[in-house]
Amino acid sequence: MNKNFKCVAFDLDGTLIDSGPDLLDSLNFVLQKNNLNTIDSSIIGNLVGGGAEAMIRKGYRYLNKKIEEKKMSELINQFLEYYESNCTKKTKLYPNISEILKSLKEKEIKICICTNKRQYLAEKIIKELQINNIFDVIVGSQKSVKLKPSTEMLEILLKKLLLKPESVIFIGDSMNDIIPANTLGMTSVFVEYGYGEIKHPHKADYQVSNAKELENFF
Repeated sequence: MNKNFKCVAFDLDGTLIDSGPDLLDSLNFVLQKNNLNTIDSSIIGNLVGGGAEAMIRKGYRYLNKKIEEKKMSELINQFLEYYESNCTKKTKLYPNISEILKSLKEKEIKICICTNKRQYLAEKIIKELQINNIFDVIVGSQKSVKLKPSTEMLEILLKKLLLKPESVIFIGDSMNDIIPANTLGMTSVFVEYGYGEIKHPHKADYQVSNAKELENFF
């Protein structure tokens, strides 16, 4: 195993932070506001990932309800307005993540985030969780930038740090993370403790069951 990585890049939701409860509350806020039933936390793993629009679409699909496409921007705004005010109400770092980030910082390895969450929300959350000074680069959802599983976000990261893909390890909890990492030639690590699942043929180079196991890579 290569342990000479110059950069460790993380997905955010389901990898660094357990944000599911706040995301679900935001989705349920939208559903209630539109006179629909709320969704139980037992299926949260099927909902998180892909950004606000994707989560709303998954929620409506789960309830067997159709979305009027002309209303989608309004639904997204409802979701984001609620989430921005409550994004760290229940969200917390996964166990051992704080220690891992500190260790990486001490080793002077570049630490980055690449997330489908809106850029401003990602920055707000890590600031409120008091880990904002840890990261060298944060790449989040912005206008004109394609979301993962497109490689565009990771390519932006590489360009900002002037690094080659083989010098980067990317850690995430879904195929949206593993696909672009594998495509670019980064080392990919799938975390089983998050919200996603990995399916053949999009196999990660490595899998870990808990965050502490990530220490083995650097």
